[in-house]
Parts: sequence; structure tokens; C-alpha cells
Amino acid sequence: MKFLRNTWYCAGWSQDLLDKPLAITLLNEPVVIYRGEDGTAIALEDRCPHRFAPLSKGKVQGNNIACGYHGLVFDAKGNGTYNPHGNGAIPKGCSVKYYPVIEAQGVIWIWMGEASQADPASIIDIGECDKREGWTSVHGYLNVKCHYELVADNLLDLSHVPYLHSFLSSDEEPPAGFKEERKVEVEGNTVWSMHWNYNCPVSPLFSLLWDEAPAIGTLRAHMCWQPPSVLYLDTGFSAENGTIEDGACFPGIHLITPENEHTSHYFYAVARNKKLDDAGLNEGIRIQINNAFEFEDEPMVEACHERMPETDLIALKPVYLPGDVAGMRARRKLQELIQAETSA
Repeated sequence: MKFLRNTWYCAGWSQDLLDKPLAITLLNEPVVIYRGEDGTAIALEDRCPHRFAPLSKGKVQGNNIACGYHGLVFDAKGNGTYNPHGNGAIPKGCSVKYYPVIEAQGVIWIWMGEASQADPASIIDIGECDKREGWTSVHGYLNVKCHYELVADNLLDLSHVPYLHSFLSSDEEPPAGFKEERKVEVEGNTVWSMHWNYNCPVSPLFSLLWDEAPAIGTLRAHMCWQPPSVLYLDTGFSAENGTIEDGACFPGIHLITPENEHTSHYFYAVARNKKLDDAGLNEGIRIQINNAFEFEDEPMVEACHERMPETDLIALKPVYLPGDVAGMRARRKLQELIQAETSA
């Protein structure tokens, strides 16, 4: 299955790229990411052209990287610059692919397509979950053994929450006056899946975040998708007649990058406006998110992937439910963009 290439993907969190080269496979391509002596993140093909050793097993030298097998050195643009053997001549073809990289809002963004087309202005703004005054955030990573669009489907269709996530939903019977509202909106390349639950029992999550949470209130969960697979969840719980700002807000960023056709990198960050200095809560949230996906979502989407004879869900002609609208519109939008790119 083809991927959208002329776009920015998340290759990791800036805070996790320290002094050692990072090996990561993105869109079926082995990539090494390292910090040069000036602190800049650099990304190259993780495959020395001599004997195809991973450059990630080598050493950083200034802004260059030396192969750990025979010592060939490559600069930040992938050009061979030093050969310790023979007369020192650089062999013909001694270069590796270079990937444009930009760090913004705590994310290492990598351009997997034509380097000449990389446009920093097209990086999606995810500032809602970056650290800011009055908020605190938690970052994490999971490797998921399924096609990346199945992860996006899972995030866009929140109708599965009562069946898989007891921590995120109340197990109480909805009270009299409980009302649900659902809406899907598409604007350009952006798909919004919006959910409101009125007169809704507070969930264990929001009880944990907000000590003064009312037993009954309004829950909102609005998921925004932008290609190739950048999702923003605006979720919160407020008193029935209160404002969103006065309630507990728990926005989240979900950055899904294909490792290959069958596995995906899942980078997430969540923020909150309550209990900002509670370090124990930070770890508790990270554990709960990991548990929710590792033991609830992940086994299900991986099982779906295993049962699918191919990765193109639309081609398999699935049965549709109301909760599928946003996910299917996102899939079709991505399909359009890939077709336009490959036919150009």
C-alpha cells in the first residue's frame, strides 16, 4: 500500500533525542536521527552504502556520523566526506539519503518525500498540548502492530469507548435527561468528529483529574484529523451550566506514523488544567493511557489487522455504522492526496 510522502511525519519527541543516534523505520525506510554538535537534529538513511551496516551503530562526529563497521564518515546532507582506507578517495556513490528535519512544539518532524518540496510552513500546529502557563503535559510512545489507518479509525470513532474503556466512561446507568449529540464536519483536508454527552455521569478519569467534579455534567470529546495522521482530541467535563474553562480539560495530541504496512509508531501527548504540580498523577496518567491502548485498544485493532486480507479497508467493503463517518471521510481524503501525489 502506498504512503503519502510529501508531508511531515512525527519521528519522535525532541526530549527523547539525546546524545546517541536513534534508529527508526519510517514508511518502510530505515532512518537514523542524531543531534549534531550544534544541537540540530539530523536524519539520514540508516544504511551505509559499503556493506549496508546501520549508521545508527556508529558515532556522531560534530555534525557528521561515522559508520561503526569500516569508519566511512557522512555529513549532515548524507555525503561521504572521509574514507580512512587506501588513498582516502571517496568511492563513487558513497552517499546516503538525506531527510529534512524540523523540531517544532516538542516534535521531531521529518519529511519523507522529495527534499526540495519540504515546506516548514506546512507543519501542523499542535500547540494545544505543548507546555504552557496554566497547563501541564505528559508525553508517551507505543509501537502498534497494525496498519496506521486502523489506529486513526479507532481514535475518530469514539463510539467504542463504552465497550473497551471502563476508566474513560462511567458504568452508571445514564440518568433521566441524558442526551447525546454527534456531528462530523469536513473543511478542506480537516475532519472533525464531535461528541457531546449532556446530563452525563462523571467518568473515573475526570473524577481523578478534578476533585470538585459534579456527579452529573457535560462531557465533550471532539477529535480532529489532519493528513497524513495527525489527530487532536479536545475533551473535557464541565458542570451542566458551567463553562468549559471552569471544568476539567484533557486535550490530547495523537501522532501516528507508519513504520511499514503492518506496524505503526504512536506518539501521544496529553495536557490538563487541573492538579498541575501532581507528579504522581503524571505517571498515573501515562500508565492509564498505555494500559488503555496496550490492553484494550491495541489487542482489538491488531486482531482486526490480522483478520484483514489486505490493508485497504475500503476495498474490503465493510459494513458501515454511524460512528464510521469521520474515519471513512479521513480515509477517502488521504486516498485522494496519495493519488494526486503519485499521478503528479
